[in-house]
Amino acid sequence: MHRRSDNVLDLKTHPAGAGAALRKRFNQGRYEIVTNGPNTELEFIGSDPYNTNAYTGLVVPSAPSASIGNARYLFLLARASFRSGEQSPEHCGARLVGIRQYADLVARIPAGEEPLASGGPPEGSTVSFHKEIKSPLWHPQDGNISWHVMIVNVVTRDTRNPLNADGLMYQDARSPALLYQSTGPYVPPNGGRPWGTPLAASLGNIHELRYPWRAFNSEYALDIPIPTPCDVLLFASVRQNDPGLNPSITDCAAMSVLSEEDQFLVTYNNFAQYGTIAGALVFDENLGRNVP
Repeated sequence: MHRRSDNVLDLKTHPAGAGAALRKRFNQGRYEIVTNGPNTELEFIGSDPYNTNAYTGLVVPSAPSASIGNARYLFLLARASFRSGEQSPEHCGARLVGIRQYADLVARIPAGEEPLASGGPPEGSTVSFHKEIKSPLWHPQDGNISWHVMIVNVVTRDTRNPLNADGLMYQDARSPALLYQSTGPYVPPNGGRPWGTPLAASLGNIHELRYPWRAFNSEYALDIPIPTPCDVLLFASVRQNDPGLNPSITDCAAMSVLSEEDQFLVTYNNFAQYGTIAGALVFDENLGRNVP
């Protein structure tokens, strides 16, 4: 005798596939959504065998927030859509099980300027040095980053705008992008606040690198059920620092006691800013795994 469930097609469930809005089992397993976007430093060399101009993370604009009315750059780093699914007291459908955060500093130095040595790249080119931020509470004197895991209703917002480009979208986006209300100067949408409501109280406004990028088994950090149907979004709000306000130290003894981030900031004090930002959300959709 065959069970009725044996005759049911296992339809694609995510995102918004053929099985959307049907009562069904979740069989997606565990997966991770990571920030990916254009990077001008790879524009002429490509980043993969397909010669695409894309890399992990999004580039933070170099204009200091202080120069554009103290506006904070609002980034959408990751987004996942969930439709109605089968749930029970024993099985809560999709769950957020992990987060990863990444930010680095960059010093873009025109060739021929100190501290570059002579005989380097040709005049007119720029050399970029990057430093990953690992200290969870560190930030430059004139900048900081906040992170926000939010849920929004399954709606479609009109994002059409002639200024849209890869990694730059008007008000909202379905993929990683810098969100804007207007440009020249930059103005973030929604008053600079992320859309939606916090997925959990502790995730609505994170002020530190709480979930390190290099953490081992980051997919076991959380276990938060997703209130389907909804979209889950990871935002970052960045106040870009002004290099003119970076500290300067010439005492080598003092340099030796600084953190790695502070050493980079002091070494390249005329150039160092936030460079690249990235995030990742890890989900688990294994509802059907142990269901008879």
